[in-house]
Amino acid sequence: MSLSIANYLPHEILVHIFKKLGSKADQHTCLLVSRAWCQCSVELLWHKLAVPNLAALLKLLHILSRKDQTFAYASFIRRLNLSAHTSHLTDEIVVRLVPCVRLERLTLGNCVTLSDASLAPLFSACPQLVAVDLNNVPNVTDESIIALATHSVHKLQGVNLTKCARITDEGILALARASPLLRRIKLHGLVLLTEESVVALAHGCPLLLELDLTNCDKLTDRAIREVWLHLHHLRELQLNHVTGLTDDAFPTRNSHPNPYTLSPAHPFDHLRLLDLTSCALLTDAALEGIITNAPRIRQLTLTRCSGLTDEALGSVGKLGRGLHFLHLGHVSNLTDLGVTRLVQSCPRLRYIDLANCSLLTDLSITSLTSLTKLRRVGLVRLPRLTDNALYALGEKNTGLERIHLSYCEALGVDAVGFLVARLGRLTHLSLTGVGSFRRKDLRAFCRLPPKDFNAHQRLAFCVYSGKGVSDLRKHL
Repeated sequence: MSLSIANYLPHEILVHIFKKLGSKADQHTCLLVSRAWCQCSVELLWHKLAVPNLAALLKLLHILSRKDQTFAYASFIRRLNLSAHTSHLTDEIVVRLVPCVRLERLTLGNCVTLSDASLAPLFSACPQLVAVDLNNVPNVTDESIIALATHSVHKLQGVNLTKCARITDEGILALARASPLLRRIKLHGLVLLTEESVVALAHGCPLLLELDLTNCDKLTDRAIREVWLHLHHLRELQLNHVTGLTDDAFPTRNSHPNPYTLSPAHPFDHLRLLDLTSCALLTDAALEGIITNAPRIRQLTLTRCSGLTDEALGSVGKLGRGLHFLHLGHVSNLTDLGVTRLVQSCPRLRYIDLANCSLLTDLSITSLTSLTKLRRVGLVRLPRLTDNALYALGEKNTGLERIHLSYCEALGVDAVGFLVARLGRLTHLSLTGVGSFRRKDLRAFCRLPPKDFNAHQRLAFCVYSGKGVSDLRKHL
C-alpha cells in the first residue's frame, strides 16, 4: 500500500500547516497520526499553555518533574500566564518552573506572595524572556530585576513593575543597560525611583513606545526633559501624580531656544496618550509647548492641573480632529469661552470630563451638542448646570452611552426623564447627590452602594447602569 504524500513532507512545512489549525483539539488529533506528525505538533500544544485552575497547574508541575518524559516538555513552553492563581502561587511552586528555559512571556500579575526566592532563579534560567508582568508583586526587589537584566540576551521588550514599591534605581539601571530593545515599561508606584533611572532609560532604551511613571513622585524636571529629548518613538507617556514637575520639564515652542529651554530635535509625531493628572505646577505655556511638539495626541488627561486657564484650551484645540478623549476635571479656572472654542476646534471628541469646573454654565454643555461622536461625558459638581443643558443634550446627542451628573443639585426629574428617554444607548447614569432623585420610587432602580461606603455616602448614592437605566426609562 502506497504511503500518503503527507508522510514525505518536510517537518518545517508540517509545522507551518499545524500552526494554521484553529484549536488545540485539532492539533492533538494530528499528534496521534504518526511519529513524524507527533514530533511536529507536540511543541505547538505546549507553546502557550492554558492553566485555568489549581488542578491544571499541579498537573503541569507533576509532568515537568517526571523522569520518564517522552519529550522535554519544559523546553516547549514559551508563554505562561499564572495570574489566575494569585491565592495559591508560592515561591515553592514557581521555582519548579526553572526547567522552562525557553520561556518568552511570563505573567505573574497580583501574585502577592512571590519573592526573590523564586523569581531570581527563574529569571536567571530563562535568557530568552521577551515580556514579564510582575504587576502588584510587592515583595520583589532589585535582586530579581538584576537577575532578569543580567541573564536576558537583550531580547526584553516589555516589563510591568506596577506597585513593586521595593525596587530602586539599582534595578532599573540594570534593566536600562541590558535592554536596548525595550518597548514598554510600567513603573507605576515605584516611589523610590529618582531621575537617575529615567535618564538611563531615555539614553539606553531609545525604542520605548510606552512609559508609565505614575506616582513616581521623586522625579524632577530633568528626568522628563531627557524623555522629550531622546524617546522620539513614544506613543504613551503617563506622568500622573508626579507633582513636582514644572514647565521646565516640557518642550518650548520657541524656535530659537536659549540654553535653559527645551526644544526636541524631532517632533513627537507618534505620541497618542499623555496623562498629566495632578501636575498642578504646570501653566498654559507648558501646554502650548507640548501641543506644538506633539501634534497628534489622541487622549489627553489634565485632571487637577489647576494652574491652567482658557489659554491652555486654545493650545489643546490645535489638536483638532485628532483629539478623541479629554479629561479636564478640577481645572477650576476654565470658563464657557474656553470650552466652546475647544469644542469648535475638536469636533471628533468622544469623551470629555468637565467635573468640578465650577465656572461653567449651560452654555458650555449646550456647545457639546455639536459633537456627533460624543459617547461619554462627565459633568459632576457643576453648580450652575440647569435642566436646559439636559434638554439640549437629549435633543442632539442621542448617541451618548455614559453620563455623570452627580452633585448637579439643580437638576429636576422631568429633565432627566427627557434625557433618558432620548438616549437609547445609555448604559450608565450617575445622579449621586441630586436632591430630586432621593425619592424612594426612583431609587428602586439604583445599583447597590459599595460596601465600604458610610451611612451618609449610602444615602446620597444614586447610580443607574444596565437594566437599571432601562427600568428608570420605563418608570419615567
